[in-house]
Amino acid sequence: MADLILQIAVSLDGYIEDEKGSIDFMAGDTSLDAVHTATLRSIDGMIFGRKAHALLAAFWPSAGRTAGASAALSEQAELMNTLPKYVLTHGEERTGWANSHAVTTEDVAGLKLRAKRPIAVYAGAGAAQALMGQIDEICLIQYPVLLGSGTRLFDDGIRRDLALMESRAFASGVVLQCYRVGQVSVRTPSGRRRRI
Repeated sequence: MADLILQIAVSLDGYIEDEKGSIDFMAGDTSLDAVHTATLRSIDGMIFGRKAHALLAAFWPSAGRTAGASAALSEQAELMNTLPKYVLTHGEERTGWANSHAVTTEDVAGLKLRAKRPIAVYAGAGAAQALMGQIDEICLIQYPVLLGSGTRLFDDGIRRDLALMESRAFASGVVLQCYRVGQVSVRTPSGRRRRI
């Protein structure tokens, strides 16, 4: 069974976008090009939330073909456009981006069984939270900015113990932190925590 890996950018205070839905806090940082390219080379597919898929579908089909595009951007565009893309949805989702398919959270278990290599989750907060019970690794790309408000990646939900696998700092101040997801701990009616 393949691992499901959540890889997502966050601010230092845990937001994936500001209160206006902007992700410009990470714009223009090329220090992670090698990380993104290596990830794309190592996966069998990608899962997105509906909103994230729409944003990326507007960018990647023509990315890498513009004058002055870097070799890294061109390779990433090729991989983004050819790898299978799964849009997490409750209904039928129409997509115009090549090799995109609508899936439900229940379908993801089957994707993990069929995949030979990991599947990356590049989703919004809602989709990431919906898949939390199936995610095997969390890789946070933490930017050195405090947004103060916006959309948090994690809500006040179930506790999950994590084991640090990798931590790497970049000259830009960005820190990549990858964790293995451990056991789940839930609060019982008496207020105690119990592992399941």
